[in-house]
Amino acid sequence: MGVSPRRLRAGDLTAPFHGIRQAVGGTVDSAWMSWAYRERMPAGSAFSHGTAARLRGLPVPLYLPALTLDISIPHGHRPPEGAGISGHEVASRLWQREEIVHRDFAADVMFALPIVSAALMWCQLADSLDFDDLVALGHALVTGKFVTLDQLGQAAIQWAGHRGAKKLRRAVDEVRPGPLSRPESLIRLQAMRAGLPEPRLNHTVRGLSGEDLAMTDLCWPEFRTLVEYEGDYHRSSRAKFRSDITRLERFADGEWDGLRAHADDVFRDPNPFLARLWRRLAQRGWHPQGAGPLWIPPARR
Repeated sequence: MGVSPRRLRAGDLTAPFHGIRQAVGGTVDSAWMSWAYRERMPAGSAFSHGTAARLRGLPVPLYLPALTLDISIPHGHRPPEGAGISGHEVASRLWQREEIVHRDFAADVMFALPIVSAALMWCQLADSLDFDDLVALGHALVTGKFVTLDQLGQAAIQWAGHRGAKKLRRAVDEVRPGPLSRPESLIRLQAMRAGLPEPRLNHTVRGLSGEDLAMTDLCWPEFRTLVEYEGDYHRSSRAKFRSDITRLERFADGEWDGLRAHADDVFRDPNPFLARLWRRLAQRGWHPQGAGPLWIPPARR
């Protein structure tokens, strides 16, 4: 096309894949890599697995490879190969794909990317994700209205005979609409595994006069006990820090017992937090079946 080899080797260009040149600069993430690779994708293929989850903005744990692109193609076609590419073949009866429009604000461009359907993506990740993360991803899909719970259940049935099929069927039973973050989903599962009653998720709690106070992450209305997860953004934003204080004071005025959880309570050692939550619920009228919570291992980041 008239571009010289010398120009292609210039320092202001990078070669993320064979035959592809991109301008240097910007954030090298799944969207950037996908944008680069779409120029040489096999016809009819689509981004899948963890790549599709990241392109949808869904909660994906760090232990999934970030800069390897997952690309699927229907049965009967050769999956793509190459450095930085993980190719997959999908049975024709399961194949569903769509397009999403992504915007790169740094480059001020918009581009369409083919991805597999949300339900197929969830099934594909069953073998790679820990059980709790598979449930958390299901939470995000249902809460974000990417799919319905019935559609996830149907997809799990159709996945029979593939790796992770049993895990999928178990996960469907644990998926609930409501959690707005991966840690909230993990706290719910850890609490229930420890022997605590199932909480309500993103439920609006009320004061003593019946007035709405706020929506909280997890709560047990019958025991007027709630849990708020505090991510790093809670401390990095001055406005958020102040509103959190006011929020907890309003809960206290309404005679709600509020606990605050953070990343260490999920990913380092959940047991001290679960013991505190156990005691608070027992003090509020819950009758536990045992002497204390079962020991729970931390979630992987």
